[in-house]
Amino acid sequence: MAASRAVRTLFEVDPPSGYTRDDIYPILLPAMCLNRYYVAEGVRIYSQDTWCRVTQGEGRKLLGQYLVPAVDYYIQQSDADNHAVREASCASMAEIVTKLDPNLLLPCVSKLLDALIVCFGDESWPVRDAACVALGSLISTFPNETRAAGYDNLMATQFLRNLSDSIPSVRDGAAKSIAAILKSVGDQNLFQHYINHIVEKIDGLSKQPKESHGAESSRVSGKGPGASHVTVHSGDAAHDSRHTDQVMYSCGSLAPKLQKGRKGGGCHNGLHQRASEPWEEADGAIRLIGQISDKFPNRVTDDLIEQLLKGCEHRNYTHYPYFLETACDVIVQLCNHLEKPQFKKYMDAFLEVLATAVESKLPLAVNAASECLKAIGNRFGQPCYVVELKVTLMHLFLKT
Repeated sequence: MAASRAVRTLFEVDPPSGYTRDDIYPILLPAMCLNRYYVAEGVRIYSQDTWCRVTQGEGRKLLGQYLVPAVDYYIQQSDADNHAVREASCASMAEIVTKLDPNLLLPCVSKLLDALIVCFGDESWPVRDAACVALGSLISTFPNETRAAGYDNLMATQFLRNLSDSIPSVRDGAAKSIAAILKSVGDQNLFQHYINHIVEKIDGLSKQPKESHGAESSRVSGKGPGASHVTVHSGDAAHDSRHTDQVMYSCGSLAPKLQKGRKGGGCHNGLHQRASEPWEEADGAIRLIGQISDKFPNRVTDDLIEQLLKGCEHRNYTHYPYFLETACDVIVQLCNHLEKPQFKKYMDAFLEVLATAVESKLPLAVNAASECLKAIGNRFGQPCYVVELKVTLMHLFLKT
């Protein structure tokens, strides 16, 4: 924060004699830009305000003008010890891909790919998520250049790994990135590769143990915004040498607590995270169905819809309500994008999913079912079957 204040002050005064702002921009502009994505809210908001003051609405032009030093700085910071900095660098790379002229970026594509593929294997899930989103934008903009760099399947292996991640938001980001890439290339073989994955993972639900796990198990319950997520130890654990005399970063993060990715494919070697369960892999698969309906509504076949419904039939594991929550969100996407006759063909089956979600008593699933019902009502009106379901939902609410 102190450095951010110093940067703002420096730009508020005239440069020293013999210097112009053009001498300063290549050095400070990239760092100022990256800090707009830093996880610490105070630094992030302050840097965003500084950016507006300094660039005077010409930020995109200035970033394009000093693109090479900016890209080099982002890549350098993607290898920082602090995982929050690595996350911000990935977000910054995503920004230049989506906001700048692709012709400007062409000379930088190869090194951006190399940096982001390493971050794809980061131990920190926010870094993996940010890298996935950035790569989705980069590859969908430069598919030919990506293949020329040696990624013939446009990193399908890496995206499918994120699609099966144990963190819900990582799965969601992967689904969006995959759909964006498929939209940009129109590759039937690649499309079928992802469809095969959907079928495989939904079939895998039959192997889901009754005692399931999910990302919510690591959340702090009963605490409001700003709650500390520090685990308090006692005895010998409280005096572990790993927690003594270590470098401290802003936001209280000990480093290098979360290991960086590794070169050579961005694999998860040494990544200490819980292995994904079959229900989480299937959850990622149906998220992709929703994104396909958004980008390719005419490619959503009856077989694909039946895969979604097949996944909803498995209710013998602890976390099935979370799967139903996602299913309700996907049904909203289908409702918004499919032709009415195709959606109405499965109306009864969809309504059964909503009723089961409410019956699960999980607040998130109940809310998702309610929002889904609103979407159906908005598009199809209020026919008798919607009224009947509302009566059923009310009955279930009273029971719970």
